[in-house]
Amino acid sequence: MKERKDLWRPEEDQLLEETVLEYTSNGDSKASAFKKASTELGRTVSACQYRWNTVITKRTDYGTQESSSNNAASQTHEAPDTVPIENLAQVIHFLRNFAKAHPDSEQIKENKRLHEEQMHLKLQNQQLIRRLKEKEAEFKNQLMQYEEMASILKEAEQLLKHESNEEKRAVH
Repeated sequence: MKERKDLWRPEEDQLLEETVLEYTSNGDSKASAFKKASTELGRTVSACQYRWNTVITKRTDYGTQESSSNNAASQTHEAPDTVPIENLAQVIHFLRNFAKAHPDSEQIKENKRLHEEQMHLKLQNQQLIRRLKEKEAEFKNQLMQYEEMASILKEAEQLLKHESNEEKRAVH
């Protein structure tokens, strides 16, 4: 049994609201949204359902979007070009469903083009990373060869000095 929490914090309300809106905008049921929210919030499914039905829907008026948008500016005494906080969830919901409602819009075409460009750049980035790794391996190989050659030359120089010292001793 889950621990009871009497007071809901604003961030819990927001998480519940976003989860329900996300699920319903994707065609899923509210029941599955309540189940998901309950696991994230550590509350029961019925507590999430009750909170949604008694507080969140009353506060945001999801059923009367048109009337709330008409009366929102006069009720909150805000400038007409700002979005009241209580309508923010509706705006988010609208934006998430925009692609479904306007499949031929310029923004969607631009989004697809940018997505394709992003995929191309990711592929190009992966190729460049692969080439960089190859060049690093090649560099390490050449560095090892250089160090071996330098070591051989140093040994040869020491042998020549040693031979020249022996010749001088043999002459004396």
